[in-house]
Amino acid sequence: MRSLRALLTAAYPLLVYAGLEILEPRTLALGLGAIVCLRAVTRWHRPSAQELRQLAPPALLVGAVVVGTALLNDARLLLLVPALVNAALLVAFGRTLFGEGPTLVETFARMQVPDLPAEEVDYCRSVTRVWCGFFTANGATALLLALRGDTSLWALYNGGIAYLLVAILFGVEFVVRSWRFGRYGGTLAEPLFRRLFPRGPVT
Repeated sequence: MRSLRALLTAAYPLLVYAGLEILEPRTLALGLGAIVCLRAVTRWHRPSAQELRQLAPPALLVGAVVVGTALLNDARLLLLVPALVNAALLVAFGRTLFGEGPTLVETFARMQVPDLPAEEVDYCRSVTRVWCGFFTANGATALLLALRGDTSLWALYNGGIAYLLVAILFGVEFVVRSWRFGRYGGTLAEPLFRRLFPRGPVT
């Protein structure tokens, strides 16, 4: 079920593009809203206070897009979703740069290596800043394309180019991290990286 949800989320730009070719924006929005509500009903359980805090922002976002599109019959509201998602990710990553707690990238890194050296903690903070820059640029591009209203170009960028850019950024960061700290054990790339970086972590 999670893989299906991830697939549908990733395919959102293409689904919207195809849907707008045959349906009015109002009809498409109501259909998407019905799917979300049906899924929520079939998987209903009494949420905890923490779950409510996590679910409230995306639920309000979906509700605002569906209601706004249904009232205005304007496709551009549906096109704003990728920009809003990037804004949410920017907030999620950016807020961890402030205060004394770990950055989000450091939190992910400690899931694999609980005891990170100070140098790698600083590296995680730098990577968090890079992702914030990416979400800013990617979200701005998605916003401009949405306001332009060219659904074919919007779908091409948000349904293809943006994912390619994410993959490239992940790949570059993985190479840099492997070169600096030797964090490649157990991955498919381990034989290649042991040849490329035989000295292991750089200190």
